[in-house]
Order: sequence, then C-alpha cells, then structure tokens
Amino acid sequence: MNVVVGLAGSLGLLAVIATVLTLAALSQRIGEVTKMPPLYRGFYFGAACLVVALFVRFLRVSTLMASSEGSVFLDDDRFYLLAYHLPLALGLTISLVVTWQYWNWLLREQV
Repeated sequence: MNVVVGLAGSLGLLAVIATVLTLAALSQRIGEVTKMPPLYRGFYFGAACLVVALFVRFLRVSTLMASSEGSVFLDDDRFYLLAYHLPLALGLTISLVVTWQYWNWLLREQV
C-alpha cells in the first residue's frame, strides 16, 4: 500500500462515516414520527467504530510516509486486523442492522 492509495482509502472511509451520521439523523427523525425505539443510537456506535478504523488507517499511512524500521508494531498485519478490520466490520454491520430496522418498509411498499 503506498501513500496515495492509503490517503484515498481514508477519504473513502471518511465518506462512509458521513453517510452513517446522515442515516442516524434521518432515522432519528423517522423514529420520532413512527414512535420507534431509539435504535438510531446504534449508528453513533457504528460511526465511533469507523472513526477508530480511520484513526488506525492514518497511523498506517504515517508509517508509510516515515518509512523507518522503528514502527514495526504499527506495520504488523495482526495489529491491522484487530485495530482496523474488526472495528470497520463491526461498525458497518451494526449500521446495516439498524438501517434494516428503520428503512425496511421501503422494500415492502407496493407501487
């Protein structure tokens, strides 16, 4: 992974975080109207997990930019799995489940 690809991936992850926060605001409004339980809070937890993944991604890009052998821990694949991929998967899964709870009526509507 080079620096340009790392930064572009970080921008993509930042866009996903903005989308999840937008869904949280919209779901909060629709939940208030339909008297649903406040499940939209799951979006905020999912966004927090995505922010952790974004922070770790920036750390990884910074190790690429520094290109020194002193930060072997940050360049380890197991660290990247636990600190980036797991929060990313957890945040997206929680967001998907909450989205399904709020917005599944769109798929059930008959035209």
